[in-house]
Amino acid sequence: MRRGAIVLSTALLVLSCGGGSPSSSKSPAATASPSPTSSVAPSATPGAAPLTGTYGLILSAGTLQLVKPDATVSATVSIATPSVQFCSAAHDGAVLEPPVSATNDEVYFRDGDTKIRMVVPPASAADVTTVPGGPTTISFFSVSPDDQRIAVLVEDLSTASSVNERLYVEDLRGGGHHTDIYTTTAPKAGTTLWPMGWHQGALVLAVVPACTFEPAGLTPTEWHVANASNAARMATIRSTNCTLSYWPSAAGVGCTDANGVTTIYDWTAKAVSVTGPGSTGSGYSETSLSPAGQSILFATGAGVGAPPPATGIVQLGPGPYATVPGHAACSWIDEDHLLAPDAVIQFPAETPGNLKVTAGVTALTATGVCAGRFPGGL
Repeated sequence: MRRGAIVLSTALLVLSCGGGSPSSSKSPAATASPSPTSSVAPSATPGAAPLTGTYGLILSAGTLQLVKPDATVSATVSIATPSVQFCSAAHDGAVLEPPVSATNDEVYFRDGDTKIRMVVPPASAADVTTVPGGPTTISFFSVSPDDQRIAVLVEDLSTASSVNERLYVEDLRGGGHHTDIYTTTAPKAGTTLWPMGWHQGALVLAVVPACTFEPAGLTPTEWHVANASNAARMATIRSTNCTLSYWPSAAGVGCTDANGVTTIYDWTAKAVSVTGPGSTGSGYSETSLSPAGQSILFATGAGVGAPPPATGIVQLGPGPYATVPGHAACSWIDEDHLLAPDAVIQFPAETPGNLKVTAGVTALTATGVCAGRFPGGL
């Protein structure tokens, strides 16, 4: 299924804890050695304070914006694009996942090829560490919720038909306790890993294509939960005739079939419930649970042949529901506000005796691509 995502020449990154074999449970190579391309970062960030509140994260016209529930922008920082654009001479696009990671306290981003920086509101950023990067190398990352560790997936695209992948974990500041927990070589027509987040000390990884000719992003084919010390697989959530959430939440992941019926999984890969859009109608291909798991959104996909943008919202229970034409939400800001690439949608509280409600829509001053939410812990 297609999904709006950051794409330089139509790229999106696919992840696979087991590399070419989705059923493998552990990395074939785990070593503890210094990273030759990771530099020492400052031990502290002068003048920086923990962020408070909740935000939707948007990438727009060379900037990263922190959007408040009222659709105003709390912080804006410049962000440079990486050098990598194509996977091969055939000009298939390298799939580029959003270079942003939110913790319980801060929002981090990859600036250009190698710099990992931290947002310092309202309009500046501080250097934190570096990752490998260059014309044929791209890194994707996630910082642990306590701001202590960073997981980095490095893709080397320099060979003609394959991608060399390396997943490592180290201290966020200083690069200490570095461990390469997984390495593999995959065909460029295959999948790669996106370290999207952390859940109770474990890594949450999405399996996505490494390269694509698609004009828009692709949703994960699997979500993996893996030990952050040795890459041992702890749980696998697979798409089986359904489309997995691109932006999951602490409550878990949804998988929506062609009829809008959605199976909800927790982070142990247990199916905890099955729901459908019901009164919101059908035709939706994307879904995302609210942070506390109280509500679920259904949205149309992106790309060629996708239906017009629209969002259905249902409070599980069953509770109130709403339909919002013209805007396709990507994720939640909090339990009552959803983020779309062009707007913030407010899902009002239940009105006694009336389940159908009218959601409010406030347009963003600048449209863009969704890049997650703050706080970002899973």
